Amino acid sequence: MDPEQARKEYLDLFTRIQALAPGDWGVVVPPDIKGDVCRLPDRSDGTQFSIDLHRDPLSREEMDILHDKAKALFEATGFTVKQESDGGPNFVRHTDVFGPDKFVMGLTTGKYGISLGGNARCVPDPEGKFR
Repeated sequence: MDPEQARKEYLDLFTRIQALAPGDWGVVVPPDIKGDVCRLPDRSDGTQFSIDLHRDPLSREEMDILHDKAKALFEATGFTVKQESDGGPNFVRHTDVFGPDKFVMGLTTGKYGISLGGNARCVPDPEGKFR
């Protein structure tokens, strides 16, 4: 996979999860976002894309539905999905997906807001033209 494929894979899933919680996310992810340097298994530098966005909360019932839908979307990737809930008064809940080459994306909801973020795969970019 090259950096453009990794960026597209990540942004496609990111925007699909965002669409499950419509409303004001405050920022539109730029389609030409630049990557960051990351370390490949052979200890060389690769490129990885990272995005983190936040928005106001939904009702608790809407957030539960959001996590169920996010889990289904994450499971469709074939990557590892993990869900946790703290059970406390702020009803914090996490749905995370872990994929190959350091791919990770997480959806966190709670009484005070919703957060979506993570990192694309770390892929070779020998000329550094994507960062």
